[in-house]
Order: sequence, then C-alpha cells, then structure tokens
Amino acid sequence: MRIEGIKTVFVDLDDTIWWFGENSLLSLRHVYDLYGLAAYASYEDFDKHYHDINGKLWSLYHYGKIARDFLVDERFRYTLEKIGYPCDRIVPVGKEMNEEYLHFLSLQRLLVPGAKEMLEYLSRRYDVNVLSNGFKGVQQQKLRSGGIDCYINEVVLSDDCGVTKPLRGIFDYALERCGAQAETTVMIGDNYDTDVCGARNAGWRAVFFNHSATLGDYPMATAVVTSLAEVCDIL
Repeated sequence: MRIEGIKTVFVDLDDTIWWFGENSLLSLRHVYDLYGLAAYASYEDFDKHYHDINGKLWSLYHYGKIARDFLVDERFRYTLEKIGYPCDRIVPVGKEMNEEYLHFLSLQRLLVPGAKEMLEYLSRRYDVNVLSNGFKGVQQQKLRSGGIDCYINEVVLSDDCGVTKPLRGIFDYALERCGAQAETTVMIGDNYDTDVCGARNAGWRAVFFNHSATLGDYPMATAVVTSLAEVCDIL
C-alpha cells in the first residue's frame, strides 16, 4: 500500500535514523571508564541503574511533567548514588558526566541500517525534516556525525517550542516552521506513542518503524514497517 498525496516528511532522529541505542552504549562505557567508576560498581550495574532511571525520566519529559534540566541532572546523580559514589561529589560530578556523555554521544556515527539510503530516496521526492524531543546542539551534531545532515532541510526540536512529542503543540509548530499542511505531511518514527499517535492526533499520517518487530495492533499507524527499506516502497 502506497501513501499518496504526501509533500512533507518528518523523521524522528534517535533510533529511527541515527542509532541511539548502539551509540549510547559506547558513550556510557566512555564515561564509566573516564570517571573510574569500576572502583564503585561493575559496568553492568552502572548501566542497569542508568537505564532504569533514564527511561522513567524520558517518559515524564515526553509529557511535559519534568523539565529538561531536571532530566539531565537527575539521571547521573541517581546512578552515582546507587553505585555508592562519594555523596559530597555526586552533584558536580554528575553534571560533568552528563556534559561529557552528551558531547561524546553526539560525535558517534552509527546509523540505523538503511537510514542513509532511505533519506537519499525521500530527499529526491519530498521536503524532509527532523522532528525530535532531543536536545538542541546535540541533535544537529548527531546528523553531521552520521553524515546525513545534507538530506535534512529543517531540524525541529522540542527545545525550540517548549512542547514535546506526543503533545499536539510541537506538531503544529513543525508545520508552521516548515510551511507544511497536515493533510500532506507524514511522520516516520520508532515510538508508537510519541511519533505515531502524536502525529495522527495532529491530523498527519504516520509510519511506525517497528524495528524490533514487536507483535501487536497499531491502529493509529497509517503503515507499519520493520525496516527502513520498506519506507521506500510505500512513499
């Protein structure tokens, strides 16, 4: 089934085109080694505590329940506390670690398989933009590091408008910013809630990139794909 009548494409960044999962693993290992955390916990314990709190914080951030600064400060503060890092150093070291993590992360180059080929295809046919809840400066650098910034016209971030996906405000802002219309716009993303449901509630069409091939019903998705190569078959 092809999706007809599209003029504008918005693509999520992390784990849709830029391989956040793999790049983050490299970056977490980097800060673990740089700050000598092996003296306090195994890497496996450090990684577990970080992902436990980071996932919860991002879920709250998506719905505007916490601020960006709280998210970035709390995730490493909590992790250091859990591994028994000296209490009097947790807050300043946690802030330093977050800055180092984000900087190192943004320089990583791994892309989701098929991302470059899909962007090459789409950019010849549509106005292609990024729509992300990620952080300003970091997201743009990820695109440059991955060598895919040349395919993207606009990078629209929650930092720009103060509203996060899946809330409708960021989708309306993205249309206004790019001079697009809801009825001729499609969102491609790996998060069913923030990308797909958010886009559909704003009147867009949406392609759910179900890269883990998780079984289930996805009634809000205009189309479901398990590889980025499939996007080229429907757009």
